[in-house]
Amino acid sequence: MLCLNRAAWIVVAAGVVAASGGPVMAGSHLWRINEAFSNSDGTVQFIEMEECCGAMSETQLFGKWVLSGTTATQFNFPANLTGNTANRFLLLGTSEFAALPGAPTPDYIIPDGFFSTNADTLTYWLYGPATVTFAAGELPLDGITSLNSDGTTGVNSPTNFAGDSGSVDAAVGPVPTVSEWGVLVMAILLLVSGTIIMAGRRTTFRASRPVA
Repeated sequence: MLCLNRAAWIVVAAGVVAASGGPVMAGSHLWRINEAFSNSDGTVQFIEMEECCGAMSETQLFGKWVLSGTTATQFNFPANLTGNTANRFLLLGTSEFAALPGAPTPDYIIPDGFFSTNADTLTYWLYGPATVTFAAGELPLDGITSLNSDGTTGVNSPTNFAGDSGSVDAAVGPVPTVSEWGVLVMAILLLVSGTIIMAGRRTTFRASRPVA
């Protein structure tokens, strides 16, 4: 029977750990705010977060939060995650965002106007690298374009933890204008109705005159 002394067991254990890439420790510090989107009145908003570095166990979100520095609105994660988190996304969105065609289902619902449409700092917990700040005029409000964490902009592309991705259109359409034909029809209707009213008044006046 092969017997190993204490030193030999330590060497064997170290070899196993090295071969496996080291122990896996659950954490939460590698999530980053990746994309922010809002329409002009703040009713359609989302915040997309991404696990930045391929860590499989960034699951410990319970008690952590995302905070708007301007509105002081804070979202608290209600539970830890389960599953492999490597390069995955988390999606926080308003109810009106979730109702739009093309919107992937948010992992978490946040209130309307969660962050300012003017200037704000979005912070994830106490992790400095996860903070995103934008000044007045830097956040697109056209209902199509979103702001990326590096300051660039592009067509919104929200993705949730399940990997579902999409794009929404929250743009305000142009105010409908009355066509020339519409104006003509309205004028004819007004003219006809005025003629009918005048004719009715004449009939009433004649009927009320005394017979000579």
